[in-house]
Amino acid sequence: MADDVAPALLVDGLLRRQHGHPLPPQLPFAIFDANVFASDPSTLYNEYWSYAADDGSIYLFSPGPSTEGQWRTATAARSITTADGTYIGRRTTWVIFDRANGGWAMEEFCTYHNDGGGGGVAEDVQLYRIYRRIPSLQPLPPLVQRRRQHQVGLEGQFSQMCSLR
Repeated sequence: MADDVAPALLVDGLLRRQHGHPLPPQLPFAIFDANVFASDPSTLYNEYWSYAADDGSIYLFSPGPSTEGQWRTATAARSITTADGTYIGRRTTWVIFDRANGGWAMEEFCTYHNDGGGGGVAEDVQLYRIYRRIPSLQPLPPLVQRRRQHQVGLEGQFSQMCSLR
């Protein structure tokens, strides 16, 4: 996940989307609409990779899980809470168990609404983060490539200064 984006902020963005409100301005990446369960992750990534987060992940709003398709849950749902401990949603990791198209994973972020009757109401749209489980197989987004090209640092110079020749 993009290092500076907390799961609670992602759930807040999803909640805003479900209610037709604008996304939080502090999200450092774009979120698009696509059906992640009806599409191949390679196709989705090729379509949206230029808008990816700094870590190469793409974020998509999508209808909830389908029983058909290649994605399978890899972890049990984990709670997402605010700083004061209020439960606001859950996060589940999914992976593809297809050898021909393996290497993909995604995290599903779902909201929790208290309807006043003591039960939670799940909405139709979830937020998904799709990424490669093997990062070297995932190209960096164009903005990250440009930032790295313009960074001046001592990378590689330390080994030149300390060589044992």
